[in-house]
Amino acid sequence: MKQTAVIVQAVGEAPIAAEIMAKAITDIAAATKEIMSAGLKYETVVTLIHAHSGVSKKDIRLVLNNLVCFKETWCSQ
Repeated sequence: MKQTAVIVQAVGEAPIAAEIMAKAITDIAAATKEIMSAGLKYETVVTLIHAHSGVSKKDIRLVLNNLVCFKETWCSQ
């Protein structure tokens, strides 16, 4: 059964401003697009990340595929 991650704000921690979150999302999406267009084949990028992190290739593919459209999915502007 899949579990949903739960993010809990620490006591006394101020919420992150929407503008900061939007900028981070935009930067992540741009960086992912840059990595994917850097000249390495897609499977090479997946293999390098897998070798370095130990994360399954299936999960890496899922994350990479979704990060490319991260901005369009989560930012309205």
